[in-house]
Amino acid sequence: MSSSKHCPECESTHLYVHGDISARGGYGPDLLPGTSGVFTNAKMKAIVCKDCGLVRFFAQRDTLAKLSSDKGWQRLM
Repeated sequence: MSSSKHCPECESTHLYVHGDISARGGYGPDLLPGTSGVFTNAKMKAIVCKDCGLVRFFAQRDTLAKLSSDKGWQRLM
């Protein structure tokens, strides 16, 4: 996650963070396919700018460890 305290879109300092968001909502899409288990969901942090509304999501470290090509994730070159 970026350590910047400024919004990359508008340079505002009115940023808010929520650190425990499930990547696999009950009625929404699986935002990080292949990283959730039967009894566990991948977790993300979200940072939102109160001035321009930009929202950024960051997967938590244990979720990053589960990314692999056999689960459909391809590395960009």
